[in-house]
Amino acid sequence: MISFIQKFLKDALGLLTDNQKAEFKKAVGDEQAIPPKVVIIGKAGVGKTTTVNNLFNASFKVSHSVAGTSEAQLKAVELAGGGKLDVIDMPGLGECIESDAVYEKIYREILPTADVVLYIIQANERVLAEDQRILEEVVLDSAADLGERIVIGLNQVDKIGPGRWNIRLNLPSPEQERSIERKCVDIIRKLSEMTGITREHISYYSAVQRYRLYDLLAAVVNASGNLGWKMPVQPRDWAELAEPDVLEFILKKRGGNHHAESV
Repeated sequence: MISFIQKFLKDALGLLTDNQKAEFKKAVGDEQAIPPKVVIIGKAGVGKTTTVNNLFNASFKVSHSVAGTSEAQLKAVELAGGGKLDVIDMPGLGECIESDAVYEKIYREILPTADVVLYIIQANERVLAEDQRILEEVVLDSAADLGERIVIGLNQVDKIGPGRWNIRLNLPSPEQERSIERKCVDIIRKLSEMTGITREHISYYSAVQRYRLYDLLAAVVNASGNLGWKMPVQPRDWAELAEPDVLEFILKKRGGNHHAESV
């Protein structure tokens, strides 16, 4: 993704005069100075911080807010590929009725201003009714066109069974991969039918294991519309968590390139 954007900008500059190049660079720089606003939603423990850090190759600090905090937290995230994101960490809903009443007002104020909303759900959660309610009654109801800018991430698929995670390869075993796909495809179908959010905007992954982060990133970039070019990032590499000899083999297969587009 980085190389594509860099190549495009380089090719575009090659077609311009010196004066046009200066104007073009200034226009790009001025636009890059306005960071996309990404709103992160999810209950405590779903992996919001790890998702942001590994998805955007960023350094997003863990929030130390406690239950009852009634403020959304804004943090500017520096991207490894250049540029910034404004990440807004929303207070979690679903803990108690009194808090939800306060938080829902904040949601309705902030969500319409978001360029992208990333709603993170724990994929191995048995009951998704509360997440479905929040999506339908709060998130989607806050703005008429918000559905086009929402991405749902089904995190922690490494905990789905039967089957176990292959630590040596940092990949699911064949049995677990089948379990993950079967469960997540069913969740995606149900969420899409109930909320109207397109299936292409619902992606399953593991933030901790960096599994299928490219698929999640593609969904985020797609949902951001014409702002996608401001996210010239590579997710953190899943292969780095494999055993050293496996990583060495993978790097040789890639020709020394530390990033691959998928797993």
